[in-house]
Amino acid sequence: MQNSYNQDNFVSDKCNLHTLKVQVGILLFNGGQYIFYSELVLINYDFMKLNDITKVPFELPQDVLEILQKNSEIVHFKKNANLIEKGVTVTTFYFLKSGLCRIYYPPTPENSREENLLFGEAGNIATSVTSFILHRPSVFSIAAVTNVSAYKIDAEIIRNLYHTNAEFCRWLLELSLLQLSYLEIRHTYLAPKDAYTRFLKFIQFKPKSFMSRVPDYHIASYLGITPTALSLLKARYARDPDKVAYDKDFLDGVGITGAAPD
Repeated sequence: MQNSYNQDNFVSDKCNLHTLKVQVGILLFNGGQYIFYSELVLINYDFMKLNDITKVPFELPQDVLEILQKNSEIVHFKKNANLIEKGVTVTTFYFLKSGLCRIYYPPTPENSREENLLFGEAGNIATSVTSFILHRPSVFSIAAVTNVSAYKIDAEIIRNLYHTNAEFCRWLLELSLLQLSYLEIRHTYLAPKDAYTRFLKFIQFKPKSFMSRVPDYHIASYLGITPTALSLLKARYARDPDKVAYDKDFLDGVGITGAAPD
């Protein structure tokens, strides 16, 4: 497995949960006096290994996992960089190792605003099913919300396993069904016309750690409202005596929480 690091494509983000800044120094004796040299150093913690990511929906056989590991490359994306661009035929699967991404529709001549569809974080897979199955350009873009690290695997490796290995084919099918179930849940909690009800459902299915990492304008886009409207909803919720609990048990039960902490 190769490790690709591009300084131009990856920068530090003090808000990233997987990074830590530490002050290091050395004391030197020079010209009859002691001089202390110090530097702020960024340590990047990439928590999830490929075998951890692929445990959902079930653990893959060791021979399949070895093929994926052998053909994987670790890549890094800085905040706001695109992993996948709409209109481009995608030839890559990204198994997210750390960080947070969003799936979105870019602005068009008819609609000048981006529309966020889904969010994914460590433990999820970023690709275009349209490109993988139909060999057509992606219908959406995927961008990094925070700094992101991922295992990059060529789609032909995935396609070959899909056609030749029954266990991997079943794994990919069950993973796709889990994603479909998430889309059904998303439709349910975003269907109400009342924006406050949609906001309450959003809180029910997203942990506080997620809310703290995603800018309000991305959440507003996801809910189909303006950032100003979201601020008003938050203020209303702060006054509301009936608080909503994060339904982690349900989401864990259907296996769609990824590595999201409480």
